[in-house]
Amino acid sequence: MIYLKTDEEIELLRESNLLVGMTLGELAKWIALLMTVCVLLSCTAALAEEGEKKEIDTLRIGVAAMPPTMDPTLNVGNATIRVHYNMFETLIQADENNNYAHKPMLATEWNRIDDYTIEFKLREGVKWHNGAEMTAEDVKYSFDRLKKGITGSELAASLMNTIDHVDVIDPYTCRIVTNTVDPLLETRLASSWGAWILPAGYIEEVGDDQFALQSIGTGPYKLVSFSPEKIVLERFEDYWGEKPFAKKVEYILYSETSTRMTALMTGEVDIITQLPMEQISSVEAAPGLTVASTPITNMHLVQFYIDGDESNPVNNKKLRQALSLAVDRHLLSDAFWGGKAEVPHGHQYPEFGDMYFSDYPEEEYNVEKAKQLLEESGYNGELITYELKSGYYTYSNEVAEAIVDMWSEIGVNAQVIFKDKEDDDTVVRNWSNSMRFPDPAGGLWLLWGNIGDKKWNDMPQEFKDAGSVLTGSLDTEARKEAARKLMDIFREEVPGFLLYYPVENWGVREGIHWTPYASQTINLRADNFWGL
Repeated sequence: MIYLKTDEEIELLRESNLLVGMTLGELAKWIALLMTVCVLLSCTAALAEEGEKKEIDTLRIGVAAMPPTMDPTLNVGNATIRVHYNMFETLIQADENNNYAHKPMLATEWNRIDDYTIEFKLREGVKWHNGAEMTAEDVKYSFDRLKKGITGSELAASLMNTIDHVDVIDPYTCRIVTNTVDPLLETRLASSWGAWILPAGYIEEVGDDQFALQSIGTGPYKLVSFSPEKIVLERFEDYWGEKPFAKKVEYILYSETSTRMTALMTGEVDIITQLPMEQISSVEAAPGLTVASTPITNMHLVQFYIDGDESNPVNNKKLRQALSLAVDRHLLSDAFWGGKAEVPHGHQYPEFGDMYFSDYPEEEYNVEKAKQLLEESGYNGELITYELKSGYYTYSNEVAEAIVDMWSEIGVNAQVIFKDKEDDDTVVRNWSNSMRFPDPAGGLWLLWGNIGDKKWNDMPQEFKDAGSVLTGSLDTEARKEAARKLMDIFREEVPGFLLYYPVENWGVREGIHWTPYASQTINLRADNFWGL
């Protein structure tokens, strides 16, 4: 819109022969009319855009990895939350579009009774996908079930390990009681990594194994079929909230980047995950396609298996320090991510807000220091194997080979080995750490504090003590001090070392409104996805 504020501007317009013959008064009236029409057109366009939300019969998404189970509390990871977020729900929702602000989801309101107890009022009339009603008994069952030690539930259980029990007051009221002072309970209960509410009656009827194959939730989509190659969801017509705009959703496995790209280009799918940086221009140049990109609340890293066995070379701390110092993280970012993958300032995320330490130094690269530490470690040329599942993370294969080359420059004999499945005792492996909720307790401590003697057998007691303060203190300054201490110890002991925050790119077909989330959930709810 053009705004003309002075007689001189109007005179220039007239002199340009666009409005020949009009007086200044006539021009002023014409401009006022024009501005009114522009405002009306703008409002009409906004209304049209709002009214243009269209349904889609079938949305097809090409993914690089599939969930191994449809039980959302098992084997929780990036591949699982992409699907499960649309089927299951939590008591509280963390609004990623508003700094993870807490909003009602299955609970309409909540109130702290004391330092150990929160009372929840549940939404009435919520249906499970089998038609049964959700009640407080389901809330109690969900958190009791995490204490059963079901294989694969370890991460979700650790996320909720401060919950002692749940008291059912009436069908729509319950109280969650913690075993310690937990300043983060509401934040935990809003996490997509283990706080899902599950159907007590259905699981008791069909059993855990069947639930892992044919699960039900309260979300806007319900499961139709599940296989290693394809998952099909359909819209749940009795959903308590706004109905989603896709009638059916198919997640289809394309483990290789080239096959995902081909599927997008040929119209087999509408969205693909894990689009490499070098393929962005190809997608953007193709008719009818676009790219959605966002930094994600995740960091790629290398993990060591520290078991105390003298035959395992990475049990030597100086060797681990040398291996970390030998890696040029900025070079990895430049070479594979176009410089967009940022090197972390310690094991933390900017989403921590006031608990983020912007002054903390980033990971160090120092070849000479690495060589000195390697010599001091007594390393004698033993082969170190770096094992990974091919293509599981974007650029993981290429980065592993580059790291091994960097290690060779300081005199380390290392080799990359690709495996279909990683063993628990893999000496060196790649890993990613996702933020479980926006606080240091949802990052470094949650991810590494529960490894203990399983993979970090000489974890210092002071690391454990700092974790206890972080998760159990109401004193903000004490929590900050504990969070910094955790990062200091992690960097000194090197049970693993950080690489960078990756950037996630999605190839998207035009005609779709969809915003990717930093958490890597694919939110297909009505407030985030529709057809155009």
